[in-house]
Amino acid sequence: MFEKTLNVIWTYLKDWKNLLAHAVVGVLILAIGLALPIKPIYRIILLVIVIVLNTARMKLSEKRTQERGQSK
Repeated sequence: MFEKTLNVIWTYLKDWKNLLAHAVVGVLILAIGLALPIKPIYRIILLVIVIVLNTARMKLSEKRTQERGQSK
C-alpha cells in the first residue's frame, strides 16, 4: 500500500506541467503570504485544487493519447 502510494506520487511529480504548476502556486503563496496574512487552511485548499486539476489534466491527456493510438 505504501509503495503503491509512493509510486503514484512519483508518477504525478515526474510530469513537468505538474511541477511547474506547483512551483507557480508555491511562489504565489509565498508572495501573497508576505504581503497579506492568509490562513493556512486557504493555502491547503489552493494546493488541493491544483492537485485535483493536474490529476484531471493527466487523465484526460492519457485518454486522448490512447484514443489517438486506437484510431491509427
